[in-house]
Formats: sequence, structure tokens, C-alpha cells
Amino acid sequence: MEENLREILLGGQTFSWREEADGSFSAVLNERVYRIKTLSDVENDEFLREYFDCDYDYAGASRAIAAKDSILHEAVEKTGVIRLLKQDHWICTISFILSQNNNIKRIMGLYDRLCRAYGHEVEPGFFSFPSAQELSSATEGDLRALGTGFRAPFIIDAVRNVSLLDEIEQMDFDSAMKTLQTIKGIGPKVASCILIFSYQRREGFPLDVWMKKVMKEYYPDKDPSYFHPYEALSQQYLFSWIRAQDRLSGN
Repeated sequence: MEENLREILLGGQTFSWREEADGSFSAVLNERVYRIKTLSDVENDEFLREYFDCDYDYAGASRAIAAKDSILHEAVEKTGVIRLLKQDHWICTISFILSQNNNIKRIMGLYDRLCRAYGHEVEPGFFSFPSAQELSSATEGDLRALGTGFRAPFIIDAVRNVSLLDEIEQMDFDSAMKTLQTIKGIGPKVASCILIFSYQRREGFPLDVWMKKVMKEYYPDKDPSYFHPYEALSQQYLFSWIRAQDRLSGN
């Protein structure tokens, strides 16, 4: 089974990547512009190997998930092999603050506007995601003018508390969840996403609108422990699958 690079990069766990006209994907990360077409393009780059978690056996994990039940089997078969990215703590935190009550297209738009307003140009037309220091000059009004809406004060509080993101690395999952939620606007769902997609805490199982629908319709008598030891990856498969089902139904 092939890996689904498009779903990995555009399926909601990161908002840094854009699909180009030639089918490649580009992102400004680590102070440079990366352009890739397949996962083989990341093998010789140390930063991308860590970012794409290349040392983890995602093919084996996907087979184990598919064997769990018929729903997960269909989700894996229709999605293809996906993986969990290891993103920069700061970028991931602000990205998921932006994700609240939002859809992927709008989140990507907000992400881009923040980059152009407060980041710096790495190549012509390509801007870095702003650091906490670069964002420290932004007022709530400035951020609202970019379209962040009610999320503006949350971004400002994250800037003030950026040092917490390094401390979380050493915490157990429950302590990390509680600590992230001391930042304004971060609740259990956003905290869980940050821990999965930046700190590689594979026990995370965020429950957004899509996943609540999945659990209610297909796993009414189950909780996230049912998916152990692949909670986070199972969640991502189910998230991708239910959204695809919804698109196919025309909703």
C-alpha cells in the first residue's frame, strides 16, 4: 500500500504546505523552502527525515490498525498509509489555535497572512512562519485585522507563554495536556493535537466535530483506549475517512 503524501500534508495535521501546479508540495520550514513530490525526496535531508518521522514503521502500524475492525480496515484501505508529522512546537501550537471553529482552507489562509505580516521572506514570495519574538509586536487589533477574530487574544497569550512549550517535552501526557490548557483558548482537543503533531505523543485522541460523529455512529460503546497502542494514528485514519465519506455524499 502506498503512502498518501497529499493526505499527510493537506489533511489537517499541518497547515504549512501548499500543493503546486506540478503536483509537488512546498513549505517554508527551518529557514528554507522545501519542495517535494514523493516521500523518497525526504530521505537525504536530516531535518525532513525527523519531520516525517522516517524511523517509525508506519506501514506495520497501518496493517495492525486495519486488522482491528472493519471500519478501520476500510479507513486504511481507502486512505493509504499516512504518518504523523513532528512539527516545530511553536508553529504547531499557533496553527491549532487558528484551527478552532475553522476549516482547513481558512486556517491555511490565516497561516499565510501571519507569515506575510510578521514572518520574513526566505525566497521571493515565500515567507517564514513568525517566531514568538516576531509576533510579540502584534496587538490584538493587528491580529484581528488579519482575520483571526476571537483567536487574537489566544495568540497573544501563547506569545507570552512560549517558554512552556519547551517544558512540556519532559512531562507525561496528562501533565502536558494540563499545562497546554493554561494558555488561553487551548482546550482538550487543541492540546491533544499539539501533543500528537509536535511532541509525537501517540496516545492522543482529539475529538473534534468529525471524530465525535465517528465515535457516536461507529464506536458508541468504545473510548480511545480501544485503539491502543495506535490511538493517534487510528484517529487520523478515521478523521480522513469520515471527511472523505462526507465529500462523496455531497454534504
